[in-house]
Amino acid sequence: MKVYFERRILLGCIVAFAILASLGIYTYRYFKESTVTTRQVTHTNEVLYHVEQLYSAALRLEVGLYQFIETGDTSFASFYRGELRMAAEHTRILGALVHDNPAQLRTLDSMRMTGRKKVKFIQEVMLARSQSVLAARRLVPSAANDAITKELTAAIMQMQQREKVLLQHRTEASVLGESKFMRTFLLMQFSGAVILVLVFYAIHASFRRRVLAEQSLREVSEEIRDLYNNAPCGYHSLNAEGYISEMNNMWLQWLGYTRDEIVGKKRFIDLLTAESKSLFENNFEKFKTTGSVSNLEFNLVRKNGEGLPVILNSTAVKNEQGDFVRSRSTVFNLTERKKSEAKIMQLNNELEAFTYSVSHDLRAPLRSIDGYARILKEDYGPKLDPEANRVIDIVVRNARRMGKLIDDLLDFSRVGRKELSHSRVDFNTMVNNLRRELMEQEKERVINFVVHPLALVEGDNNMLRQVWENLISNALKYSSKKPLTEIEITCTTEEDKTIYSIRDNGVGFDMKYANKLFGVFQRLHKVQDFEGTGVGLALVHRIISRHGGKIWAEAAVDAGATFSFYIPSETR
Repeated sequence: MKVYFERRILLGCIVAFAILASLGIYTYRYFKESTVTTRQVTHTNEVLYHVEQLYSAALRLEVGLYQFIETGDTSFASFYRGELRMAAEHTRILGALVHDNPAQLRTLDSMRMTGRKKVKFIQEVMLARSQSVLAARRLVPSAANDAITKELTAAIMQMQQREKVLLQHRTEASVLGESKFMRTFLLMQFSGAVILVLVFYAIHASFRRRVLAEQSLREVSEEIRDLYNNAPCGYHSLNAEGYISEMNNMWLQWLGYTRDEIVGKKRFIDLLTAESKSLFENNFEKFKTTGSVSNLEFNLVRKNGEGLPVILNSTAVKNEQGDFVRSRSTVFNLTERKKSEAKIMQLNNELEAFTYSVSHDLRAPLRSIDGYARILKEDYGPKLDPEANRVIDIVVRNARRMGKLIDDLLDFSRVGRKELSHSRVDFNTMVNNLRRELMEQEKERVINFVVHPLALVEGDNNMLRQVWENLISNALKYSSKKPLTEIEITCTTEEDKTIYSIRDNGVGFDMKYANKLFGVFQRLHKVQDFEGTGVGLALVHRIISRHGGKIWAEAAVDAGATFSFYIPSETR
């Protein structure tokens, strides 16, 4: 189980732990140094104690000596030997205490030498007292005794003074260290507390965000689950054996089954008609390898036995080793679309039949109008006035135009009914033949017609010939008022699409009317300027659309036009 922390929380914890660790180390070092200082202070006090004991012993001997001289008490000898032993012991201890202090050692040596002189002097006094009180009295205040006493006292005072200075320094250092320790300790403790508070706040904020995020995630998850179950399309997953491992409510509703009857119990193929089963078998194994299928149409059987046409798209979920785990499939109900397509097909058939019938029925009266108008013109034209002849010409011209319109409508109708016959089409040969045929009718014009190499395409040869014939005818027609007509046909490849283009330097058109170009009877120029019925480009659009392609145009007024189209690779 992995635990994740925000970087600032982790950093705060590290700093807090570092402060606590530093605080522990600092406290340990302080107490270690404090112990050393305490020992040093104790050591100094011990030195002072033994020095004072030596000084006291010297004073006691001095007083005892005066009493001995006056009283001659024989117990003084025992007292004298006891004091000497005590002084020797204190001196020995002092020597051990100040062994690392050369100055004090020298002073102690001086005290030992002076002490020996004092002992020798006391022995002389004791000997003199045994002989005469006056002799002993004369020795005590002598200059020699004063010198020994002063020298001993000076050595003791010097040793005391040095130790008192050391004691003062060590005491001050101890107090200063303690003060410094307390300040540092409190500062570090305060800093640690502040950081811990901040870390706690950051953790609290992090957990609050996490709780809010989890709450939001639950809400989103519920929304996604609701969307999954109640979306206007079907969702399901299949395992490697083709069993349904998951299916949403909408899909179950379409089929009429409950979740317990479907999930883990039925394979998808069990719900299909015989024809769709073969389609599924042909695609499922390949799907597990390729990882996706698109726009597969299946017919399923509902629980009540009714048919259900659907269209399916699916992607595969694979593990790290690339093995198929399950599918993710979306399904759309085609029932209404199939009904609409059937109705549209029926209406189209009726419309096509009506158009074909009307076109054929109009031909006979149009031929009569055209024929009788010609007879009238030929037989009675010389006898009629100019206005009458002009009217007859208008009748003939419009009858011919109506005939051309009917022919175009019949072509348009036939394109809608005719089945596509796919074959490999050589656009190079087709376009060059059309160029020669159409330019035979334009011998009086100066035309620069360039055809670049064109890629082969798969489609209906006759229909695609109609496309090029209409596009080339339009280019010639709308550039007819130019002194030099320039037409160029090219072929380019963009994003796996082969795009064919025809460019002219004609009158062009305003691009804001481009949406009218491919509609039936839609014209962007007046009839008196350029003849036409407005069906040619609609026919081109219909042929390209039936091949699954797309056609578009780019132009500017009086700057020519370029028509481009492509046919999808699936068709080619």
